[in-house]
Amino acid sequence: MKWRKITCLFTIMISGVALASCGGSSQGETSNLITTSNLNASGNGENANSALAGTDAALVSGENLAVYNNFKSSSTDIEEIMEQVVDFADSATICVQNYQTVYQTQFTGRGWQTTTTHTLYGWGSGVIYYKALLTDGSYLYKVITNEHVVAGDTSCVSGEEEYQIYDEKYDTNLSATLLGSNEDNDIAVLSFVSDRDYNAASFESDENIKKGSYVVAMGTPIDLAYYNTASFGQISKITSSTVQHGATINSGNSGGPLFSLNGNLIGINNAKLSGKTSSGSTIEGIFFAIPKEIVIESVNGIVGENEL
Repeated sequence: MKWRKITCLFTIMISGVALASCGGSSQGETSNLITTSNLNASGNGENANSALAGTDAALVSGENLAVYNNFKSSSTDIEEIMEQVVDFADSATICVQNYQTVYQTQFTGRGWQTTTTHTLYGWGSGVIYYKALLTDGSYLYKVITNEHVVAGDTSCVSGEEEYQIYDEKYDTNLSATLLGSNEDNDIAVLSFVSDRDYNAASFESDENIKKGSYVVAMGTPIDLAYYNTASFGQISKITSSTVQHGATINSGNSGGPLFSLNGNLIGINNAKLSGKTSSGSTIEGIFFAIPKEIVIESVNGIVGENEL
């Protein structure tokens, strides 16, 4: 079976099956190991005060305006419930873009020359988990995504990374700040400021996360034309390190949310099984999310406080 992620070259073989990361769509398809070791490691501990970089506004109170939903209590019609979940998730799910400015110096006939390129290295998905009002009437938002979505091209001679939040509804890009990341757990946290009123999601209660529960995955797979695509499935299996489910995810979905039918977060999508078994059978419909316990611990380690 082969585990691989789509960003940064690194693969490991385990009996002929490929586990591909579903995120970090890039201009050149590469791969990266999904690590299952050290799942309780803390983040890099960067102070979250940098979240307000670039604005003169201050927090009104710091109160998190994230909503805990209970859509299943309002209806017994599965289609009606789904519509509510998707509508909420559509406003809480964003597209994270990773731009890279690369400086390359090489010797030419005119001596040493430095060239600069600024390109979209790749993108993934993310979910807003924190929303706080600022004194100028705008909001501070914090976003969870995968570490491999924000990781740059380590093969470059030198370079700088810039993160943006793409909003298809307004056809705009908003500047984002990377607060920190946890490579072992594949979790990163970004922040951005906007006067637009986005939703912020809360995590589901343990008793509502069960094998067989229906789930909704949201994200931007394959191409920006598929911004915030929703898919539907069920939880197939739960372990301490993964939530296996059947809601379709692909390259670009990494970092995106997996929602319960109550409209709350179950986990962060990051991988899928693909390829063939040793007998030649095609593998389909096996997808994975990072469970909420690992996500919460990672986020709290990154922002340096018990924010979740």
